[in-house]
Amino acid sequence: MKHSIIQYTVKEGRATENESLIKDVFAQLQESKPDGIEYVVYKTGDSSFMHMISFDSDDANAAFTEMPAFKAFRAALKERIETPPARTEVSQVGNYQPK
Repeated sequence: MKHSIIQYTVKEGRATENESLIKDVFAQLQESKPDGIEYVVYKTGDSSFMHMISFDSDDANAAFTEMPAFKAFRAALKERIETPPARTEVSQVGNYQPK
């Protein structure tokens, strides 16, 4: 499984818009329930975001990036961000998820 962390800061006054677009991505994920994707987004402070995403295949990656909600999120990202997204490839050491 490929794991990445993407971090960036949005411009002042754009955090609510960015958050709304992210919530649209999650709504579409809940509706379509694609396999092979793990995705979580955190907001730090008022305007910084951290996306943690994992794909178990290129097909899962393509399914995510081709979603209309994700395309809408990406469409005006350059206009919303203050600092460019920094992507870091990571490897998982552990994962606790109580059921």
